[in-house]
Amino acid sequence: MHGFFEIARTDFAATFGGAWIFPILAASMVWILKAEQNKTLKLLFGLLPLAILGLYWCPLSGLVFMKLLGENVYWRVLWLVLPAVTIPYAGCLVLKRLEGLRRYGAFLVMLAVIALGGQKVLSAEWFEASVNVYKVPQYVVSVCDLLPGRVHVLASNRLTPYLRLYDPTITLEYARNAMGYNEDSEGPVAELYNAVQEPEIDIDVVGPLARQQACTFLIFSISRTYVGDWADYGYRKYADTDEFVIFVDENYKEGEDARKWED
Repeated sequence: MHGFFEIARTDFAATFGGAWIFPILAASMVWILKAEQNKTLKLLFGLLPLAILGLYWCPLSGLVFMKLLGENVYWRVLWLVLPAVTIPYAGCLVLKRLEGLRRYGAFLVMLAVIALGGQKVLSAEWFEASVNVYKVPQYVVSVCDLLPGRVHVLASNRLTPYLRLYDPTITLEYARNAMGYNEDSEGPVAELYNAVQEPEIDIDVVGPLARQQACTFLIFSISRTYVGDWADYGYRKYADTDEFVIFVDENYKEGEDARKWED
């Protein structure tokens, strides 16, 4: 039970922390319950968000949601609460009761509260300037410019989210979904993924699996260390960048279509 409340508290703080959004939301729900006369609207905009918050904090329903969604994404329950709907609706109910200059004044105060109580979206914490027209990290461009098209690649986790954004003709042995693999996962792809996550890559393990999976190119961080010789399994160094080293199947011929599947 303690574990549930710790997760719920952490996720709640991460979602609503650092802004006035939750106090404004809470005040909006209370005002809607008091001021709205239409029972259906009162249910949708007042009681429903309150009920979702109750389910979120209730251990019985919360543990069920954790089981269904996973503990790491329990915060998604809070997506069912819609501040962008509830808060403006409550504001409209306030403005509806006012007239003349008081209505204009209340509207300006609401704008100020929302603007000053939030966070700057366009801040360095959330955004960074794009370094190229593809809007991918420059190290990805540096690697892709060295790769021929239509090849099958086993790549570092840092590269897999971006390679096909730059060159969709490349196919990947595993991508971001492979990060869910663990040491108990089965199958050659899982074995290969887990093998290249080791602090020191055992070529006698990775080499045969990479050949079995028809990986044409292997791309690793230049800081990685290895035990064994890639040549024993038919791979040689192809190229490198400031951050990555690229190995290629020695049987690969330039221009060959070595994709594992077609798009």
